[in-house]
Amino acid sequence: MKVQIIAVGTELLLGDTLDTNSNYLSIKMRELGFDVYKRVVVGDNYDRLYKEIEEGLQQNDLIVTTGGLGPTEDDITKKCCCDCLGKKMVLNEKSYAKLRKYFNEDEKAIQGNIKQCMFPEDAIVFENFNGTADCALIENNGKRILFLPGPPAEMKPIYENQVQQVLEQFATDCIISETLNISILGEWDMNERVKDIIELSTNPTVAPYFKKDKRILRITAKASDRQTALDMIAEKKQELRDRLGVYVFGENDETIEESVYKVLKEHDLSIMTSESITGGMIASKLVNVSGVSDYLKRSLVVYSNEAKIDLLGVKAETIDTYGVVSENVAFEMVERMFEKFNVDCAISTTGFASGENAGLVYVGLGYKNTIKTLKLQLHGERNKIRNRVSNRALAELRLMILENVSRETF
Repeated sequence: MKVQIIAVGTELLLGDTLDTNSNYLSIKMRELGFDVYKRVVVGDNYDRLYKEIEEGLQQNDLIVTTGGLGPTEDDITKKCCCDCLGKKMVLNEKSYAKLRKYFNEDEKAIQGNIKQCMFPEDAIVFENFNGTADCALIENNGKRILFLPGPPAEMKPIYENQVQQVLEQFATDCIISETLNISILGEWDMNERVKDIIELSTNPTVAPYFKKDKRILRITAKASDRQTALDMIAEKKQELRDRLGVYVFGENDETIEESVYKVLKEHDLSIMTSESITGGMIASKLVNVSGVSDYLKRSLVVYSNEAKIDLLGVKAETIDTYGVVSENVAFEMVERMFEKFNVDCAISTTGFASGENAGLVYVGLGYKNTIKTLKLQLHGERNKIRNRVSNRALAELRLMILENVSRETF
């Protein structure tokens, strides 16, 4: 089935609102085995939207629109769809009853929003449990138009809980993609380790790519049903995990901090951070994970030399001799955390986020009094450097823990 996605709204064209709906729907269409041939953004203009829908129906089997379902004059999506298919607009009694209840029988408010209760005749109407704009699927001569609400918090639940099961009736194949997230390994190194698997995999396919400093392997399977596709993916993921080992830190949307939390929990390990260049970012990432309070015992932001000396006990002569941004200071920061705070794991950071030496960073890593340091030379603007240091430090600590735990079991 050929599909075109149309995001409706002048705010999208002006850049005031980011169109995340189209990306989401592209993934969902792919999972159904539908082919998305075109994605377009159209402002709140009847003539332009009408033309886009009219041309889209000539070239595609399904048009999916988001937005333009509200009660105001510039909410034109349903009218354009009806006019293109020669359908009449009729009052949907269920939507009307919901609207009356929503506005507590306030007749003025009801009449001001009644447009949201008007739908093309013979449409399948889907109730919006997170807003007032219900949506619908209409069909005419084998062509279909699905219009969905614009706010993602409304669109996603209505699609997943109601629309998808209707569209599945038209699906002939199911295409599912999942990802493995890889840490520490560079692009070339990762590819070399799994190159043969990538080259020999046809269904599922395996494709490497990068996203926000992560190395990712995307596994895509095509099958007659969802469960078969998932089983095919699971088998291929295990083959890749066997090859890459501990460098695989998670799947799909799992973050490095979530993976670190799992390791800390599994082995009952406490952790502390003392951060200079990252300014608490590592601790902040960990705190994003529910349950980490059982393991994150302390976090210090020691941005100044004085803080490193007074709060941690780093020796002034170490800073004077080697410089505050040095392997020696990063090492001693971890050493002092073990001495003063009795934790199992520790991370320290010191570096330059701007200036002539911007991107030069030293990370200290500790696991049960074993300490190592890492030198990084990164590029980019200030906060990008800080974020990359934070992610790399967490990834390196996770690897250090897993390697040491593995040795301890033998």
